[in-house]
Amino acid sequence: MARPSLLLALLVTVWVCAAPARADPLLERFERWMGRHGRLYADAGEKQRRLEVYRRNVELVERFNSMGNGGYRLADTRFADLTNEEFRTKMLGLGPRSRAGRTTAPSTMTRVASGLAGDFSDLPKSVDWREKGAVAPVKNQGECGSCWAFSAVAAMEGVNQIKNGKLVSLSEQELVDCDTVAVGCAGGYMSWAFEFVMKNRGLTTERNYPYQGMNGACQKPKLKESAVAISGYVNVTASSEADLLRAAAAQPVSVAVDAGSFVWQLYGGGVFTGPCTTELNHGVTVVGYGETQEDADGDGGGTPGQKYWIVKNSWGPEWGEAGYIRMQRQAGAADGLCGIALLPSYPLM
Repeated sequence: MARPSLLLALLVTVWVCAAPARADPLLERFERWMGRHGRLYADAGEKQRRLEVYRRNVELVERFNSMGNGGYRLADTRFADLTNEEFRTKMLGLGPRSRAGRTTAPSTMTRVASGLAGDFSDLPKSVDWREKGAVAPVKNQGECGSCWAFSAVAAMEGVNQIKNGKLVSLSEQELVDCDTVAVGCAGGYMSWAFEFVMKNRGLTTERNYPYQGMNGACQKPKLKESAVAISGYVNVTASSEADLLRAAAAQPVSVAVDAGSFVWQLYGGGVFTGPCTTELNHGVTVVGYGETQEDADGDGGGTPGQKYWIVKNSWGPEWGEAGYIRMQRQAGAADGLCGIALLPSYPLM
């Protein structure tokens, strides 16, 4: 008969060998993230591949945040299971060759702003068109390169509320399906959207022509059911944040930026300071501006007195600051941070 001490040692050995491997703590976090964002994968292999991408992105987020870069922070956003190349392919859609062969934003049928510069002492220190009721809830373009449509629609929704006192959510899908100059989910320009609305004598509501997140056949009867019309649009002087400031003080403004870097993909909050280029690839909307106050709670809001743009994105409210990003204003470059001052425009009523 085995001695008690030897038997106990054997039992301990068997128990240790039979014990399950320690769970991957990141797997648990990943599955919580999947639930939060409604993510499902085709099979276990795809889930494992996405877990490894997520792992690399989380490591990147933690390394970046530990360095205290620029006063803003990264997070495991809804794009955290994508490589940056996948993110760029799925989410960016500004400025392709159009169906009509155009390769640049048109300048016809516009009023070009050339006299906006000057004394800005008359402008308020901060403006937030959300507080004035001129900004609809953040929308989600999905995996469709329709950012140009969302940017233009946000600007038209804003000016309509300012002029008529009613905030009406307008249809991006009508632009995606029916604007024959742009190429739907493959991209376009905000100015093309404005020209379409001018030619069509208006744009219908989101309720009447809801967003599908994919190209579809134009529902031509809906073209005659316009809810909001514009009379023209203004191309703000390029490479002038001063002129963009005056425009944004009056109404929401469509702009284009470089949003292709991992810091945009994983932006979690605070005043964004780069890095980025001026190679424009994404349409967004400036809905105000301001300056940071004392960051008493240490939430990464930025250095006190730091000037910023309030920018509405179309990646859903789970990204960034409830769907918005604050971008550094007066960053020392004529084109503005990420090229924000290169292609501003706004509609007229």
